[in-house]
Amino acid sequence: MKKILSILVIILVSVPSFSNANFKEIKKKAIVNNPEIIFPIAKDVTGCNTKLKLNLKYSPVKPILNLDAPDGYGLDDRFSDRLSIFDDYSFPCGTGNKVACESVVKILLEWSKADAAKRTGPNDDESKYWNDTLTVNLFVASPMMAAYSFAKQVVNVPNEQDKLIKNWFKKIVKRNSHLMYDQTYKKGGAKGTPKRAHNHALSSAVAHMELGVLTADNKTFRKAFKNFEAAIKYSRKDGSLPIETRRGGRAMFYQARAMNVLAVIAMIAENQGYNIWEYNHKGKDFHNLVKFFIDVMENQEVVFKYAKESRHPGPAKDYKKQDLRTKNSSNWGWFYSYATRFPNHENIKRIRQWSENKSDLNPYQVKIVRHYENIGLKPFSSATWSVVQPNCHSVKK
Repeated sequence: MKKILSILVIILVSVPSFSNANFKEIKKKAIVNNPEIIFPIAKDVTGCNTKLKLNLKYSPVKPILNLDAPDGYGLDDRFSDRLSIFDDYSFPCGTGNKVACESVVKILLEWSKADAAKRTGPNDDESKYWNDTLTVNLFVASPMMAAYSFAKQVVNVPNEQDKLIKNWFKKIVKRNSHLMYDQTYKKGGAKGTPKRAHNHALSSAVAHMELGVLTADNKTFRKAFKNFEAAIKYSRKDGSLPIETRRGGRAMFYQARAMNVLAVIAMIAENQGYNIWEYNHKGKDFHNLVKFFIDVMENQEVVFKYAKESRHPGPAKDYKKQDLRTKNSSNWGWFYSYATRFPNHENIKRIRQWSENKSDLNPYQVKIVRHYENIGLKPFSSATWSVVQPNCHSVKK
């Protein structure tokens, strides 16, 4: 607990002031101030996976040439499986491990030369298109660009190799662009909400933002701010996200994923010198999203009126049983960045109070308290929706 409090106190003075006028200026004119630095190498490695446990000779990360995500619900899990191996190289690279970073570069050269992750399916609004594009943005583009950024901070990459890798990144981000700028939901609980606030669009926005940083492309870097703005602007006054909370037993599962991506966008912006954490539209902001999440942790019934629509709930058909797994960084990664930037906010004070009296907590409250108590301690084993290790790179130390 002392470790948690020391981290939270240190960052009290580190979050700059904010106004909505600032956000409008950022959205229009922000530039890449720190080229190639998507996230900096971790200096304090508490909460990080630091050891390289694999060797490319025995544990290669072979490129997958073509996408084949299913129709309906789901992604191309072959890429998720590859990412789980890639993480074993990228995670220690993110803490400055030179051999791990050299391995990351070798892997990316192989994928680049193979022109891997080609999408040959439909280029329309069908489910396969949605699933193919998310597969690449989530399992390939975002984590691999973040890893390459780490590698470039540790090892020298010859110009020709650097160009080859970056050109491949440009290809896969462009091929799988799914920003959904000009589309709006026409019916259901999300009626009137622009699709650019959807978790798929937010994931694509992160990929564009990372590419912008990696290649010093200001226009590409700025694209994500439009998606970030829409997610906050079109959230409900209670902090629920209309697109995500209609999804049955996975309403909070998807609210959390969207919050993860919003937090990643805010952190990447922060690493370029911009604070967008407290962007506010008529009283709606990221704090509000967090409050809603905590409200549901205290009383699941808060989300039922939205979740009962059961739109694409996946395997979680019962909207009265919200699917939030304790060890899944995709559900909780946002919390580590938020709690260490706003330790004195009412949202975090509320969880702190729960942590001091656990006898009457329900299972969902117990989950979020466990994460509060884990800040700065144990690392996650994966980092899909959070892009980087939450307890390593997302925590403000």
